[in-house]
Amino acid sequence: MPVIGVIGRKGGVGKTTIAVHLAAVLAAQGRAVAVVDADTQGSATYWAEPGNLPMPVLHHPLEHAREIQAWSRTVRAIDAELLVLDAPPHLNEALGGVIGLSDLAVIPCTPSGLDLIATGEAVGLVRQVRDERGDGRPRILLVPNRVDRRTTSGRDLAAALKDLGEPVGPAVGARTAFSDAFNAGQWIGAYAPRSPAHQELQALAKRVLTILRKL
Repeated sequence: MPVIGVIGRKGGVGKTTIAVHLAAVLAAQGRAVAVVDADTQGSATYWAEPGNLPMPVLHHPLEHAREIQAWSRTVRAIDAELLVLDAPPHLNEALGGVIGLSDLAVIPCTPSGLDLIATGEAVGLVRQVRDERGDGRPRILLVPNRVDRRTTSGRDLAAALKDLGEPVGPAVGARTAFSDAFNAGQWIGAYAPRSPAHQELQALAKRVLTILRKL
């Protein structure tokens, strides 16, 4: 069962939006996908409460290092073809536990200098875990998120992420449709099918599947 960890060093980078929509796109393609909301805040769980998402969202928060082994056993026991983990936004042992369970670490980053620094720290932690595992996993996919191509920072984000030395995925735009879909308790494919926002997430899911097939 492949595991995708959507991680971030800090909040506010759209981690939950990417995790839920990535899972929803894959579920809409007929795959048995589950989201594990590992954040104590439970944003993904709240999003799923109306029952309009095409996959289950399970709230299994992870906050302390002492919880990692029990949490990992619980997550591995979930019956799914593919798992998407919405990680807690902290650079600590709990985040390391999510990374350690993942085959692919998807790291969203917005056009912000602070977010670029935080993304570099997250990449460093993933590389550390990968070295400890010794199996080449998790792979990394950096995702330019909330991109406004009308701005210099938006246009330059992908190039800045490439300087971190890891693959960069398709960009996801700064679109109000994402927040509107959240407020409606829906995913973008149901709220605004075939919209640019939907197409961007489909492109990201396609890249993720390509990476997983090579593992």
